[in-house]
Amino acid sequence: MSVSADVGTISGRTSSKQRPGAALAKAAGKAPFLVPVLSATHQRILRFGLAFWFVTLGFFWIWWLKPEHIEHIGPFTFATLVLAWLTLMPMYFLLNVHASRKPSKLYSIPTRSRVAMVVTKAPSEPFSVVARTLQAMLVQDYPHETWLADEDPSEETVRWCDAHGVLISTRRGREDYHRKTWPRRTRCKEGNLAFFYDHYGYERYDFVAQLDADHVPTPTYLREILYPFADPAVGYVSAPSICDNNAAESWSARGRLFPEGMFHGPLQSGHTGGGAPLCIGSHYAVRTKALKEAGGLGPELAEDHSTSMLINAAGWRGVHALDAIAHGDGPQTFADLITQEFQWSRSLMTILLEYSPAYLAKLSPRLKFQFLFCQLWYPLFAVFALLMYVMPIYALFTGRNFANVMYLDFLFYYLPNAVALVGLVVMLKVFGVSRPVTAKTISWEGTLFLFFARWPWVLAGTLSSLRDYLTKSFVDFRVTPKGSGPKHLLPVRAFAPYVMLAIGAALPVLLVEHPFDATGFYWFAALNAFLYGLLVAVIVVRHVIENKVPLRANAARVALQASLAMLALIVPAMSLYDRGMEGVYGLQQGAVGLRIVRIAYVVSGAGQGNIGTRKFYFDPGWETRR
Repeated sequence: MSVSADVGTISGRTSSKQRPGAALAKAAGKAPFLVPVLSATHQRILRFGLAFWFVTLGFFWIWWLKPEHIEHIGPFTFATLVLAWLTLMPMYFLLNVHASRKPSKLYSIPTRSRVAMVVTKAPSEPFSVVARTLQAMLVQDYPHETWLADEDPSEETVRWCDAHGVLISTRRGREDYHRKTWPRRTRCKEGNLAFFYDHYGYERYDFVAQLDADHVPTPTYLREILYPFADPAVGYVSAPSICDNNAAESWSARGRLFPEGMFHGPLQSGHTGGGAPLCIGSHYAVRTKALKEAGGLGPELAEDHSTSMLINAAGWRGVHALDAIAHGDGPQTFADLITQEFQWSRSLMTILLEYSPAYLAKLSPRLKFQFLFCQLWYPLFAVFALLMYVMPIYALFTGRNFANVMYLDFLFYYLPNAVALVGLVVMLKVFGVSRPVTAKTISWEGTLFLFFARWPWVLAGTLSSLRDYLTKSFVDFRVTPKGSGPKHLLPVRAFAPYVMLAIGAALPVLLVEHPFDATGFYWFAALNAFLYGLLVAVIVVRHVIENKVPLRANAARVALQASLAMLALIVPAMSLYDRGMEGVYGLQQGAVGLRIVRIAYVVSGAGQGNIGTRKFYFDPGWETRR
């Protein structure tokens, strides 16, 4: 074995498996490189489901936009924008899913193709985590060379790699690969991999599959991710990012895993059929010629997204390998989860502001729209989530409804569209295109993450990027921890925003005495407050349980966090107790015959309160007209 500090390589052996026969491509004849993901029967069922969804969409909007529903143009416009986001956003997903394609397995890459797999390792990542991935890479059923791109390999790492035939690439001591800015940025996966490609990847290999330290590939992974490269126009191949290794022990991991099943399966396959699937940084593969022509890996922490954009701008295209499966670690703690959200939203906004203008002009109109939409999704998501949080508060303080409609009428027209959407998602899961296949359609973890926990940190990341862009400031990245480490309580700052959101939504319910026509928003504001309070309790309690945090050693901090969680629950509970029934009474107005809450008026002040005081009682039933 030999180590060279100049070039940063350590010799190793080549994995040898029998290459697939070249007869496969010959047998394919003129078959297409891409085939439908769904069978003909499933496609017909999906088309019927899509048609029904569009009917329910029209059913709602024809009703909502009736002129008599406009009482105050400002609030009505406000509500219409939010409803447009909620009902029209799924159209992007559904129309792409309808066009979903996957690579045909009738073709394979040329027999003499040179292939490598490389896994990256940061100093903070334990070698035990990387070793699992390397062992899985070594037993792939397709011949290749295995590489470790290690920032600073220890002697133990070098010995292990030499014994197992793994080659090592390291930029240790190379200041030109530790730059403060892109390209070849320090403390960044892009700089680490740039060294590998510049010194080995471009010259030695035709195709390279790159993986994060924790993503363990299944034995057929490499074969599956190479199929699309049979098409000479394909420059990169994305694959599902399935972070489920620790799903059983982390609600934060499940909170991301379940909702993203539709993205990593149907949506990415839909982009294959008529757009550009997006590389996901945990693992993807490149044609080295395409990557070199594009100028190398893209900038920013979200180098996966920027790399996809650069390769498309260079005239190549991408394909999603639906069956190239690798299993990685999700966020172990809630702090890891929100750190990822903050950093990804900040990075995508930075790409939009600083780098996209130079590349979008080289893309087709469809790809321009897709990449702009993806880069704008985080800020749009955060802004509309903030608007939905503010809506009940605004209604209570102004005493105005957003539209001149009865709530039960609204549900009658809106719910069919929402139910149809859930039905389509369930349908796709039954068809087996979700990744992972076991991802739940509806879960408490996914609900708390998507609708309550995510948006404040996305908003913070977006604003941080805008600040950095305007002030030319700079923020370093934080690598998400891998493997097991010391067990500590969460920092209060991880859940403090939700305490404030819970109290902020509850106070208007307690303070506003007579909201006039907006009485029903007592219920929405109080319920919203309670759900944020519940989120705080879940964050604090689940972290202690899942990470086995010693309570005695952290008694003072545990008491503080428990007090904050109680505060976040008690104030909303008080608002629900005080005004909840009155809010439901306001919502039931206009319901012919239906009664959920009954109202009673105090006639005298004999210990019952002031004359004219109203009391509300839970008394469901039907009222008949006299």
